[in-house]
Amino acid sequence: MRKRNKQFRKQGSKTWCLLPKPKSLKKTMLQLLKNWSLKKSAGICCDEMKSKGQRPSLCSLQGQKSSQSRGLWHLFSRNLSMTMRISALLCVALMMFCAIPCKSWPMADSDTRVKDLFERTVGLWAPPEQLLLSEWSDKYARLSPESSADTGRWTSYPYQKGILDALIDPSIEILTWMKSARVGYTKILNWDTAFHIVQEPCSQLIVQPTVEDAAGYSKDEISPMLRDMPVLSGLVAEPKTRDSKNTVLKKSYPGGILHLVGANSARGFRRITVKRVKFDEVDGYPPTAGNEGDQIQLGTMRSETFWDRKIILGSTPTIKGASRIEKSFLESDQRYRFLPCPHCGEFQILKFRQIKWPKNEPWKAKYKCEFCEKLIPHSAKRKMDEKGEWRATKPFRGHAGFHIWAGYSYSPNSTWAHIAERFLKVKKDAEQLKTFTNTILGETWEESGDQPEWTKLAARAEPYKILTVPAGGLLLCAGVDTQDNRLEVVIKAFGAGEENWTIYHGVLWGDPDQEGPWKQLDELLVRPYQHESGADLHIVSMGVDTGGHRTQAVYNYCRNRGPIVFALKGASTPGKPILNRPTKQDLDYMGHQIKGGVELWPVGTDTAKGTIYNRLKLKDVGPGYYHFPIGLDDEFYEQLTAEKLVKKYVKGFPRYEWVKTRERNEVLDCDVYCYAAALKAGLSRIDWADLQATVYGSAQQAEPQQQTQQLAVAKSNWMSR
Repeated sequence: MRKRNKQFRKQGSKTWCLLPKPKSLKKTMLQLLKNWSLKKSAGICCDEMKSKGQRPSLCSLQGQKSSQSRGLWHLFSRNLSMTMRISALLCVALMMFCAIPCKSWPMADSDTRVKDLFERTVGLWAPPEQLLLSEWSDKYARLSPESSADTGRWTSYPYQKGILDALIDPSIEILTWMKSARVGYTKILNWDTAFHIVQEPCSQLIVQPTVEDAAGYSKDEISPMLRDMPVLSGLVAEPKTRDSKNTVLKKSYPGGILHLVGANSARGFRRITVKRVKFDEVDGYPPTAGNEGDQIQLGTMRSETFWDRKIILGSTPTIKGASRIEKSFLESDQRYRFLPCPHCGEFQILKFRQIKWPKNEPWKAKYKCEFCEKLIPHSAKRKMDEKGEWRATKPFRGHAGFHIWAGYSYSPNSTWAHIAERFLKVKKDAEQLKTFTNTILGETWEESGDQPEWTKLAARAEPYKILTVPAGGLLLCAGVDTQDNRLEVVIKAFGAGEENWTIYHGVLWGDPDQEGPWKQLDELLVRPYQHESGADLHIVSMGVDTGGHRTQAVYNYCRNRGPIVFALKGASTPGKPILNRPTKQDLDYMGHQIKGGVELWPVGTDTAKGTIYNRLKLKDVGPGYYHFPIGLDDEFYEQLTAEKLVKKYVKGFPRYEWVKTRERNEVLDCDVYCYAAALKAGLSRIDWADLQATVYGSAQQAEPQQQTQQLAVAKSNWMSR
């Protein structure tokens, strides 16, 4: 050891120091070790002495007149176990050869520094606090600004505490949480992860729907949590590209590893052994992980070697009969949150149908008790929840299931009045009502699967001409289906609320490998379509299908007509968004993507067909309603309704598929592509009032020009007489 009394060196923002002179170290170490060992051997706790009104002292601890009567040899007295003796010697070795950072050391004397070293070292042998997960999260969890409206200390809501504590209940092997949005599931998943990094370290696996989702979850949730929670400080290093032990999708810490994988990649499940497996948003998973089967089975197998493993599933539900979270919840003990009525005291589950409000006044919504039928204001919900209970409605066999919906939430946008108001806005639109059922009520949506009756659709044709645009139509889009000997086209006008008008359906005969049908399509693309106001509208977006045997011909057509014309390809994957991120298709001789080359846009046909069929069943004119002109033949309506949704079992799991009920369905495909084209053109983001003003403004400008032309013609005729 160096002879200088104090030496310092800088590393980051912390000041490190070397230990003091050997003589000073020896003297202080012996004193500290003697005091510590005497306290252990005497078996007297300072806290107990304080509770008796006594003042703890060295003499009282050792029961001797002087603290100088014993030395280092006391460590080996018969009052100490061999484990304690070895631990003490390890303390000495660590303090002699290690330097521990401490900001207060530069201003402290040698004895203070050594004492701090000793206390820190001995603290390594202290057992962890015995806390429930709800208690631990309230004490240590912190909210980050990247993912929370509020920042700082976390406080568990009453309904969350039962779920938090169930996550570490050793009697529960599988925990399922079927939920709505905004009830705190992601945060609870975070705190469980942090707890098993600090309190009970073990290896963990979190499965997100895709690899991209897993990376996003790591960056948006895990990284801020590691940064903002002091209890996690220093346990997980920053990701480094050269350090395979710590990346965006893999976090190493003392006692375990956190793996993050995507359900769309079977490779992510390989060579992993973990104690805790957490499946997030399972209803958003693709049907299988590549060719290796069900992701929940793959993930669960990663924990087979642990007798005390934990399997956690959580998700917002989707389609009844095909929802994975619903299937898992029905296999559990099905726990619901029971709240007492403030009037009669009867416990009950909150249900949406019990939220009542005066006609057209949803802001006055209150909850009606099922027993005494008295109205309960939303302001009473917090006190009700504080007295609430989680009650199982089925026998418990190691699988606990929880259901919660937005009616229990404390979010400022989830009050009973907000829920009632949102319901009134979406109740006439089947697709929006489906979203409300899944994300607000936390329930599955039941697809009827019935085909719309084509005769009823044909009977409601309206008296507007083909190739003309009615008043409500403001955005023209087209969908093109490619066959070996023809192109089929549907042109539609969209308006506010996605109300739409079919203005054209045609068949362009000719082999798509030849120029003939594409020239006919160009004529439809560039020609004007007269609006009822008198303005001329043009097609702003056209999607062309690349399926079949004419893919390259479609690429050639779309390449020089962007961004209005684009190539697309249908993908019959349940739950897939209607319009997805495109991929570049044009490559140079080096295999590099060509900037500005043709792009291929994937289309979720299953989702689009479900939306279309729900809207075809609407009876009231308004958002989502389908309008048809007089002049379309029966074949058009038969093809539009040529499929139905059928429940099938794939490898033992239920799955809904669209199947044909007749051979021809090109009109339905064209309608899907037309809808995708409208979404690409910004259908869900358009300011319809502004667009309407633009259309009608251009019509007014066109009128004086027409009048001038008529006057000029009249004058010319008069001069010729």
